[in-house]
Amino acid sequence: MADRLSAGGGSALGGQITDYKKGWALTGAKGRNPNIIRSLFLQEGVLERHNQRLQDKYRVIEENEVRYEAIDCEEAEVIFVAYGISFRIAKEAALILERKGIKVGLFRPITLWPFPYNALKERVSPQKKVFVFELSSGQMKEDVILAIGGKCPLYFYGRIGGGVFTEREIVDFVTRRGEFFLKG
Repeated sequence: MADRLSAGGGSALGGQITDYKKGWALTGAKGRNPNIIRSLFLQEGVLERHNQRLQDKYRVIEENEVRYEAIDCEEAEVIFVAYGISFRIAKEAALILERKGIKVGLFRPITLWPFPYNALKERVSPQKKVFVFELSSGQMKEDVILAIGGKCPLYFYGRIGGGVFTEREIVDFVTRRGEFFLKG
């Protein structure tokens, strides 16, 4: 089958393009048997039971495989949440801020799935501020939002495209959002 595409008389293509076949186009089942998408589990209820077993497996993983590290979160005014190289940089920034009199706690999720929602939730309170640092556009921030459930303010700082933030950037970011931290 040949489709005719009109480029219009005044376009840069100048006229019509003819005999252009769109092999990628879906045409329904004209002239061929219809494609049917099926599960590997064809009998009634088998796929549902399979999915239920998977859900049970995921629940066991969520109960037994959560890993995280929490440092000085109980007495902290602010809690930094970060992982990987972001955590190492945030840890150095925390030392700088502590020298300025700001009590900083560190929370490092070791597993991002399952995310340590309850562990983080237990460490936040309305008096604390949570700062999320990650080298992405905020994917972990969404998990932190779910974990803290609006219990306290949350601030996000991320870099994408291969850029890496510095300790100084973190210190500046935190102090700009918490002038009340500065003790003189």
